Formats: sequence, structure tokens, C-alpha cells
Amino acid sequence: MRRFRIALIFLVTLLGGCSLIPPQQQHPLPTEDSWLAHQQRQLALDNWNMSGKIGIRLPQKNHNANIHWQQLSGHYAIELTGPFGQGGAKIEGNGNGIIVNVAGEEPVWADSPEQLMDRTLGWQFPVREMLYWVRGIPAPGSPYNQTLVGNRLDNLSQKNWQIKYLRYSQQNEYSLPEKLIISQNDLRITIIAKQWQILP
Repeated sequence: MRRFRIALIFLVTLLGGCSLIPPQQQHPLPTEDSWLAHQQRQLALDNWNMSGKIGIRLPQKNHNANIHWQQLSGHYAIELTGPFGQGGAKIEGNGNGIIVNVAGEEPVWADSPEQLMDRTLGWQFPVREMLYWVRGIPAPGSPYNQTLVGNRLDNLSQKNWQIKYLRYSQQNEYSLPEKLIISQNDLRITIIAKQWQILP
């Protein structure tokens, strides 16, 4: 049970990566704003703070947590409060490894997020792809199918995962996902970004 809970906390953490900006009144996108220009802007966005909520729905259980995520290039620091009705968690990582501190338990360390998921759950999750999906763009390096509305993703299929984009928020030149659902088989993940801050 402990391994399963740590894995779920970690999964919540990864999905909280949906960093964005404080939701503001939506404005129509400029007509000259192309899909290619949007992709290029999102790829360059790698320093931010995000606060929001994430929910994981499994066939027999639902889990929810509040999340605060800070991303500074390759380093991330994530705090979860109220996950699964128990305590909280802090997660820090970079290219050299990841450490998860769950309230009242021994820290768990791994060389990579993928290794931690495999060790705790016995299956892989597309961690690297998620960092692109939450910014509203497909991950480079693997095939995908997409549908666009107003030069923004409406649906994305990649790595056997389905991503549905329900809302975007607009701030300055950034148009960022405010609510998205990621699903595969019986697993359904909902991410709601309530507040975003772009960092220099």
C-alpha cells in the first residue's frame, strides 16, 4: 500500500507540471497567430510557478490533491497538500535524480522519474511527454494525431494516451491549457491550473 501511495503521489506530482499563468479573461487569439508560432513559444517556456488541482480516477478509487509546482529549466520543486486525505509531499528533481518526501515516511530516491514509476508501480508513464502536453503541444520525437481549434490543441493522441484540452487562458503572448484530461484505458487524470506565473 505504501508503494502504491508513493507512486500515486509521484504521478500527481508529474501531472501537476501543467504550469500556467493566473487564469484571466479569455480573449480571441490573433488571426495571425499560427499553430507553429504557438508551438515555438511553448517550447521556450521553461521557467514558471503553477498552483492548481489534480485528480486521478481509477476504476475503484479517486484521488485529489492541491499542487504547487516550480520549474526552473531542468530543476523542479513540487509541493502537494491534502493528497489522498493524508499529509503532504515534497518532490525535487533534476537530470541527476528525483527525491520524494512523504509526510511520516522515509524519503524515496531514484535516478529518474521513469525508474521511480517502474519501481513502485511496475509500469511506465510518459513523464517526458507530459512536460510538453501540459504546455499544450505534442512531445517531439514520437508520432501523434491531433485536432486543432483556433490553432490550439483540442485533442491529442500520442504514445497510446489521449489528451483532451477543455479550456485555455490567455496572458500576454501565452495561450496555456487551463483544464485538460489525460486518459488511457481505465486511468483518467484531470488537471486544473488555477494560477500561473511566468518567471524570467
